Amino acid sequence: MPDHYGLNIRVVKYKPEELLDTNYLYRYYITPGYKEFDVRVPNFNIAYCPFCGTDLFSFYKSDKYINEKGEKF
Repeated sequence: MPDHYGLNIRVVKYKPEELLDTNYLYRYYITPGYKEFDVRVPNFNIAYCPFCGTDLFSFYKSDKYINEKGEKF
């Protein structure tokens, strides 16, 4: 997969045993660029959309939105 440049918002799903708070299996990150499964890319955890302010934990509740699984990110 080719590299994609610019800011990206990643939706990552973790297994319950990988998290302290198992109520929310999804996590949201902003990364500079995107290369699938690249764990070395700097990331910034977010809980709200930086553009509209939507609470990401209440909006994204389906696997159809995830970019990758937690064990690879």
